[in-house]
Amino acid sequence: MPDVLEFAAVLSALLYGLWQLRNYGQWRSLAAVPPATGATALPKIAVIVPFRDEAGNLPGLVASLRRQDYPPAAYEIILVDDHSSDGGGKTVGAAAGAREGFPEPALPQVRVLSLAEQLAGRQVVAHKKAALAYGIAQTTAEIVLTTDADCTLPPDLLPRLARAFTPLTDVVLGPVFISEGSGLLHAFQALDLAGYQLYTAAMVAGGAPGLANGACLAFRRERFLEAGGYAGVDHLPSGDDVLLLHKFNAAGFRADWLPGHSPVYTKPVGTWRALWLQRLRWAGKAGSYVHPGLQFGQALAYLTSLLLMLALLTLPWHLRPRPLVLLWGTKFLVDYFLLRSVLQKYRQAELLAWYPVVAFLYPFYLVA
Repeated sequence: MPDVLEFAAVLSALLYGLWQLRNYGQWRSLAAVPPATGATALPKIAVIVPFRDEAGNLPGLVASLRRQDYPPAAYEIILVDDHSSDGGGKTVGAAAGAREGFPEPALPQVRVLSLAEQLAGRQVVAHKKAALAYGIAQTTAEIVLTTDADCTLPPDLLPRLARAFTPLTDVVLGPVFISEGSGLLHAFQALDLAGYQLYTAAMVAGGAPGLANGACLAFRRERFLEAGGYAGVDHLPSGDDVLLLHKFNAAGFRADWLPGHSPVYTKPVGTWRALWLQRLRWAGKAGSYVHPGLQFGQALAYLTSLLLMLALLTLPWHLRPRPLVLLWGTKFLVDYFLLRSVLQKYRQAELLAWYPVVAFLYPFYLVA
């Protein structure tokens, strides 16, 4: 058993290290690209936000959307109320003048739609996808940007997005980070999401995008319609971002990464239990992934963590620490190297103080 474990540890550490270094090289090729500057066309952009019971978050989101450095007439905000019970849709709609239809002339139009009214009693499994599809059907904008109610968007997001849509670009994936906070739970989520952003960008640079985050996902509305929207993946409650991206890939549409240093910020969940339930929901769509590179990356990360745990648990019996040292040392150093790069770019390097603790916990979390 020790010899087999040691051989598996050497092989896994080698593959994991090479895979992550490849991701780093691809990420650096994108991170070095500055945002485009100068005059550009101003496509009409529709920001679609599905929400449920987000009364406390909607005012902040709408405020950040209205602070965009983009002509108010060139974008609109469509909020789709997914069966809320806290009155948030009515509150933000009235404050924005959406119900009356008289938005302030210097501000973009805000519309609040009701998914319950649109469904008229029909049952759906994927409420968020239904809400997004409803919002997209209500706009004629050239570009659709999806985000979440608990997010805040930097003021330069829409201008950067407009410049990112070159004539050859169909989809733009943008960085999403956890907003400021403190403590281990916050740092765990922030470092985890930062790693996903690097991997997302690396796959874009490699020409085979496989991950996306619905908090900052933009695409041409015509491409969404050509791909059939969420048809074929609407039997799954989650996956409005990744599974839609895979449909875009299958249709041959090109995806690019959003340049710049300002990400979209999303709020962390407040308890470890809520985090666990959230990640279980996210994991529920993994069985439907059809992206070979993503499947390989997930399998390699999982097996490396599993072997690491096995080496730790069996150490008292065979007293041979080399597999544990090799796996943990390789994973610790390589992951730190990558996370430092992405955190420095997006000005969150202070999170690295939590990295040793998170690195110790993460293999157990991933396997679980």
